[in-house]
Amino acid sequence: MFKVLSSTILLVVILIFTPINKVFSQNDDTSTQTVIHLLGYIARDYAEGVQDGKIIDEQEYSEMKEFSAQAYRLTKEGDFLSEEDQNILDEMQELRTLIADKKSAKEINTSAVKLKNDIIKVTGVETAPKIWPDVKVGKSLFQQNCASCHGANGNGQGELAKGLEPAPTNFYDAELMGQVSPFQAYNTVKLGVQGTSMQAFSESFNEQELWALAFYVKSLRFEDKTADSLLLRKEFKEVFSYISLKDIATLSDDELLAAIAEKTDNPKVKLEAVRLLAPVGENATNSLSVAEKNLRAAVKNYSEGNKKLARNNALNAYLEGIEPVEARLRANDPSFVIELEQQMLQVRQVIEKGKGTDAVKVEAEKALVLITQADQLLQDQKLNYWLTFILALSIMLREGLEAFLILAVVLALIRSSGVKKALPWLHGGWIAAVLMGIAGWFLSDYIIQFGGKNREIMEGLVSLLAVLVLLFVGFWLHNNSTAKKWKEFVEGKIGRYLQKDKMFGLAIFSFMVVFREAFEVILFLQAIRLEAAPGDKSAIGLGVLVAVVCIALMAHLFLKYSKRIPVRQLFQYSSWVIILLAIILMGKGVHSIQESGWISVTGIGTSFRIGWLGFYPTLETVLAQAALIGVVFITYFMHNQGIKKVALK
Repeated sequence: MFKVLSSTILLVVILIFTPINKVFSQNDDTSTQTVIHLLGYIARDYAEGVQDGKIIDEQEYSEMKEFSAQAYRLTKEGDFLSEEDQNILDEMQELRTLIADKKSAKEINTSAVKLKNDIIKVTGVETAPKIWPDVKVGKSLFQQNCASCHGANGNGQGELAKGLEPAPTNFYDAELMGQVSPFQAYNTVKLGVQGTSMQAFSESFNEQELWALAFYVKSLRFEDKTADSLLLRKEFKEVFSYISLKDIATLSDDELLAAIAEKTDNPKVKLEAVRLLAPVGENATNSLSVAEKNLRAAVKNYSEGNKKLARNNALNAYLEGIEPVEARLRANDPSFVIELEQQMLQVRQVIEKGKGTDAVKVEAEKALVLITQADQLLQDQKLNYWLTFILALSIMLREGLEAFLILAVVLALIRSSGVKKALPWLHGGWIAAVLMGIAGWFLSDYIIQFGGKNREIMEGLVSLLAVLVLLFVGFWLHNNSTAKKWKEFVEGKIGRYLQKDKMFGLAIFSFMVVFREAFEVILFLQAIRLEAAPGDKSAIGLGVLVAVVCIALMAHLFLKYSKRIPVRQLFQYSSWVIILLAIILMGKGVHSIQESGWISVTGIGTSFRIGWLGFYPTLETVLAQAALIGVVFITYFMHNQGIKKVALK
């Protein structure tokens, strides 16, 4: 049994380390973004090839036909359109016909832009960064990777520009750059441009770097302006009160100029301000704005009849908006975090149950009120050096102790029973997980790109796999808790249980228990790193170090005194402790998968929850834990009945 279980666990661990966005993603994001990218090019560049029904540039026109055909093929072969959205494919074929008939640039632009917006709407693809990009990072990347072709100042006259056809983009060209949004620039850098020297940088840069570079190239043509910096900051503050980061990322300069002009005067200076400046202080990295925008989008989409998209909006509001600041909020007011999470859950519930637009609006408004309070808590809580240290310490202690609690029981058993050959396997498992966690810290930008949904799925599956192993260990301990059984085990079966395939399963279990917590630690610490001042980031390392020392001290004391406990009692108590841990992990695992949106969420009429015990006020988590308890008692009852029958014989 254990051999089969360990093989199953190994398979799932392999799946976990397969790029998770390919395993779990419902949509092929690369194909979707490529289609959006191609449609953007068609909308903007068609006029370069055709005017008044005549071809003025054969190469440009051929490119338009090729791009429209490629967009159609990717859409048809992809899985990002549901059956209800197949009309988009028909419209895309119609766009190909319009291009073949050399229709006006206005018709082509209208069709391509509509298709692009429809695809963005139905797929929910991200068209804006989650936090404001760092233009300084973008400038550094530009000088290292782009200046050789585009020129050090971005004028398109780099050392390698000669002979390139088409020529590298001149980012000071007001007419051209006025039609390009940062999102289009982001896609160009990420995906490249087929048939040109513009290569794809999707493997070279992470998401934050791609956005930083996109925002930087959009700022270049405004850098030589001489407007007073104080005036610019004033204008930026005003325009940012009604123009969101998503607007700034998805609208071209021409579109943004028109949007600003509808609201206020002096739009050109305000456009310059949003392309050159960024928010200061907490607002620069506060993800609560993501939660707010997604909640409003959820209400809008639900009222328009798009329940599926509304559900995704509500999920993203929590996973991408609340979770990144959860650690800071918990440090300030733990009870408030529970209230906020519960309300976000309530929003998802009314959407899933189809309670109606009014009910969704009411629950969303309650959540928005709490988000405003959360924002105020973050404004009041500046991340200085010692607060950063305390947050890092508390996170590492909490997650580290969860893993230690499980491993300590197994370690105590091994040491009490004298099965020393098992120690290297157990230690090897958790050490490998720690090393993977350290590597994960340096690769955390990639991990963050998994998205909140896939992170929750990974955590949930690892928890449920650990439940299986814990159940097996608990039953084994129970079966060997009597002196006679233990004697038989030591004298007759110890050799078989020390075979490598058995111990390999122990190593996998040890790895899983620690890896789950290490993965969560990385995500929380990354959130703190984004919010800490540059000079205070070393406090994160100090907090982690102190936590590790504390955990090591507790481990030493536990193992030292656990030797005094008789083997029989240790086995009896440990079997029930392990079953309790399995019940806790069952609740945590189901809860994580609920948060990913994989399974439904049904409230049980109370907000009471104990996260560290794995108890959450949802029907699904309670039923899963109740079922597990039932299986445990039925198995023990059947086992004891079998012992009694043997004794009677």
